[in-house]
Amino acid sequence: MTDANASAPRSAVTRRRVLAILASAFSVPYWSRVEATETQSPLKNGLEALAKRQNQDGSFGGTSELFGRDPGVAALCGLAFLASENAGRRNLRRGIDLVVDFLLSRSHVVSNGTSFVDLDPRLQEAADAYLAENSLKPRDVDGLIADFGERGRKPAYGHALATLFLSEALGTIRRPELRDRVKAAVRLVERAQNSEGGWRYDPFPVVAADLSVTTCQLAALRAAENAGITVDANVVERGLDFVKSLQNADGGFRYMATDGASGYGRTAAAICALQSGGEDGSEEIEKGFQYLEQYENDAEAFAKIEYRRYAQFHASLAYWRAATTAKGQKRWQNFFARLTAELDSLPAAESLWRTKSAASAEADAAFAICALEIPNERIAFFLR
Repeated sequence: MTDANASAPRSAVTRRRVLAILASAFSVPYWSRVEATETQSPLKNGLEALAKRQNQDGSFGGTSELFGRDPGVAALCGLAFLASENAGRRNLRRGIDLVVDFLLSRSHVVSNGTSFVDLDPRLQEAADAYLAENSLKPRDVDGLIADFGERGRKPAYGHALATLFLSEALGTIRRPELRDRVKAAVRLVERAQNSEGGWRYDPFPVVAADLSVTTCQLAALRAAENAGITVDANVVERGLDFVKSLQNADGGFRYMATDGASGYGRTAAAICALQSGGEDGSEEIEKGFQYLEQYENDAEAFAKIEYRRYAQFHASLAYWRAATTAKGQKRWQNFFARLTAELDSLPAAESLWRTKSAASAEADAAFAICALEIPNERIAFFLR
């Protein structure tokens, strides 16, 4: 499917799309900047520590970690750099360019439907093994941004994060091939949606989808649409319906369609996905916030939140987007005060804010930095 003939395209002229354009010309509201000033010390330390962890090829992490040098981790770190007010500084600017180089080098572009173009021999060998293992042809993964040779292989997850980052980078990086790569990445996401309306770890339709990968794909599609890329409306609507179907009676969201417990992080991610899909103020979102507040009013439960930085990033974005009413602003202020207090008390330069459940120290740092930078709205995906 090409960008020109995607079925039932979603209009690129949306409120967030307009705001994304305006944000490049005007500064953010004064009260937003004031709220964020207290975060400057941990942000500075975290950014400097993260920048030092970038590898020469643009990746982050090492071969000993679960996700190694996965493209998804690089994309998250690149997003943190883009979101920073220091993004124009030479070291971060160079870091952003290196992330773009790295992700494009992991982009599987198919020529004549039969072979990949300009793929490193190691990547080609890993891709061939993956295709054979899953009875696929090169055209089945055309547009995929992944490294099949990395540990903890979850290519669709990393692909979504890479698509999100590259969509945001389109506004600042001028490269002739970049927009076409993002279009191809979006088409891959659309093809990989399963019969439930969701996605999982593989870049093709699977039997059972999960919430975390699905919300990540929807985030990528939202960012691409903000960048002017045509997105299939039916794909988005089916994805939103799948997310809604996973809400439990307690207001939280479970991981998969089968019965399961609600969780803080996945509930925050579900709220973000519904907000990105235009469901602001819906009953599902309000029930989700009420579930999150149960944790925030229970110090013991709050301290035990799994995948903590992932959860805090999505909660920060969800609360920020909903802070358009007095109730929403109070929720946001309470959450953000707790977030900044927690991160400011930790040695970012030494630990990168890593938590016990994290698979990547660099991913944890990137999530934390983005969570702190959200109210500055320096990238389109953070806009209300």
